[in-house]
Amino acid sequence: MLEWRCLAGYALLAALVAASILAGWLLMTPRPAMLGLGLGLASGAPLLFLLYQAARPRPVQQHPVMVSVLSGLGCVVVMVAVQRFGEHHQWVLLPGLGALGSWMAYQRWILRRQDQVRESA
Repeated sequence: MLEWRCLAGYALLAALVAASILAGWLLMTPRPAMLGLGLGLASGAPLLFLLYQAARPRPVQQHPVMVSVLSGLGCVVVMVAVQRFGEHHQWVLLPGLGALGSWMAYQRWILRRQDQVRESA
């Protein structure tokens, strides 16, 4: 039976991969490039961090702030694109904010779990 940590990690990974694929599709369609670039940044930064962690597993001592900043910056780029190119592109913000929110929730959960393990040891 898989641990909850593994299930949460796989769910987050699947959501980030889906958002990254959507970002690639947006870049290939005749839509403003800012939409695809912003969504790619919002979902790509956490995705690359998780893939790096999977390749070289180390316990995370603190919240990786730069990953969160890059993901938030991607959401801001999408917001600017929506403001500039029209409200009909606003749907692109949902996967970006979903990626940022799920990344932040995952980080909070992982850091709390590590603190509980340290306290019990």
